[in-house]
Amino acid sequence: RTWSLLSSGRPAPWISNDSGPSGLATMLWKILANLVLAIHAAWVLFNVLGPLWCCKRPKWRVVHLSTMGLSILFMALLGGCPLTDIENRLLLRSDPSAAYPGGFIAHRLEWIVYWSIPAGTLGLATAAWFAGWGGVYAWLWRRERRRAWMGL
Repeated sequence: RTWSLLSSGRPAPWISNDSGPSGLATMLWKILANLVLAIHAAWVLFNVLGPLWCCKRPKWRVVHLSTMGLSILFMALLGGCPLTDIENRLLLRSDPSAAYPGGFIAHRLEWIVYWSIPAGTLGLATAAWFAGWGGVYAWLWRRERRRAWMGL
């Protein structure tokens, strides 16, 4: 009998009736997929909320613009983020029904906003976000240089 920590009465996903290596391997694939999911979420959050951190920390602006630039490059050259592919491959190894079509952001946010986010629209929004914050950072850099030159 499998015991459960879930309130629904279903067995907890990390508990398997199969004590053999396939149960352990399935659990390890799921852990790796969740690790990639956490890295992916951190990447997206830094790209979106990074300006809040970077406006007061000039050295981080280059890191922020680099991550946004890489995101745009991945969308343009690969048609999506490689982290999505890695996560899906790991999910397929653990549970084939857990993999999802499309991109990470569209899949994770679609249930919140209830509308589909086309990949092209997402790419344009990312490019606009990059250009906008690139302009803000250039303005801040110029203002800081002027203040340093004036001795303020």
